[in-house]
Amino acid sequence: MNASVTKQVNELLQKVQKSSSTYGGNIVSQIEEKSSLLLLWIPYLNLQKTGTADELLDGALSSLREVAACAGLGLVRPALLAMRTEIDLMLSWLYFKDHHIEWFFVNNTGDGFKLKKEILDYFMKYYNNFGSRFGILKDIVTRTEIDPYRLLSAHIHSQSLATLPCVYDLKDIVGKKEVLLEIPTLAHNVDEYISDILFATFDKSWTQLPPELLQSLRTRFKTKPQESSFFNGK
Repeated sequence: MNASVTKQVNELLQKVQKSSSTYGGNIVSQIEEKSSLLLLWIPYLNLQKTGTADELLDGALSSLREVAACAGLGLVRPALLAMRTEIDLMLSWLYFKDHHIEWFFVNNTGDGFKLKKEILDYFMKYYNNFGSRFGILKDIVTRTEIDPYRLLSAHIHSQSLATLPCVYDLKDIVGKKEVLLEIPTLAHNVDEYISDILFATFDKSWTQLPPELLQSLRTRFKTKPQESSFFNGK
């Protein structure tokens, strides 16, 4: 093996170990805490599996684990990719779980995937009150990004100076402290965004949802009429 490559791999390993031992445990714990809504949703969503595209829901949860693992190692860009995948897979599951023929087509041809906009447009058209409910939730966000998918996509496509990768040696892939410590906040943004979509989609299931999940939502409403409008679909 080339001596220069060996040197860079060893330096990368050392930097990953240093970052992980210094910040990893704290970051992983914070990501788990900031992703509490999805973790509360999962037991209910598992009961909604239809036998079609169940793997997508499992994959969304796996993507959350990827976020924690990558961030814990100091790997920022892979963590951001896993966050966007988390959103993609959850949206895809919500659509394909009720579309057996389309799911069969995707798996047999590699074509027919649905984009985020297509799925949200589908919800707007076929799910009563999705638009009004999701609109109310946008007015009472606690997250710093209304649409974290847009921010994550900007980093993944890297078509601006602010999002370009800057890696000269292998070790440079490990993020700086100040960047790593921002990941739990992004995790919260993704968590609340996904949860809001789920709240606006499963609009007839209030009594079946975990009380902690409903309470987390009720504390966000600014007025009683706003809360009533959301739950009554007016």
